[in-house]
Amino acid sequence: MSEPARDPVERLEEILADLEVAPTRLRRDPAGVGWLPAEGQALVQSDPRCEAMLREFVEDEVALLGAIEGPSSGPPPNDPFFTARVVDALPRTWAPNRLSPRRRLVVLGLFHLVAVALAVVVLAMVPESTARWAEQAHSVLSWGSEWSSGLWLGASGIAGVALLAFLVARTHDSPTA
Repeated sequence: MSEPARDPVERLEEILADLEVAPTRLRRDPAGVGWLPAEGQALVQSDPRCEAMLREFVEDEVALLGAIEGPSSGPPPNDPFFTARVVDALPRTWAPNRLSPRRRLVVLGLFHLVAVALAVVVLAMVPESTARWAEQAHSVLSWGSEWSSGLWLGASGIAGVALLAFLVARTHDSPTA
């Protein structure tokens, strides 16, 4: 059986949706003589609705390119203060930061130490046969005797705590000129 006659506007819409036409080509040839397939050209010539749809398609595509490229087709201007203007335009935070720099450093440092400790625990519990990376991590963690591995782990922990204590003890106030 034959297929029922389709609406020419719908068919042209399908044809236009499948096309990839450069916007510069659309500007040069808005009637579609050089880029629209023969079936589409026949639809445009036979139905005024199709002609209006083609005109709208070309206008929309050209406008879209203009919105992307901006008023000039050259490279965008180099604006060194663009980021500063964007940051200044952002709304201010409604809740003030109630942590002093020292307390913030302590909190962040403790969370980093906890994260490192959890990573060591997780990697130590992974069986060697799970994956190649797990085998390598396990061999690094179990390198040497149990006493020396614990010694290195303890020394690393003490060094981390000492670094955190040093950073907390530093003065965070800058001298006023």
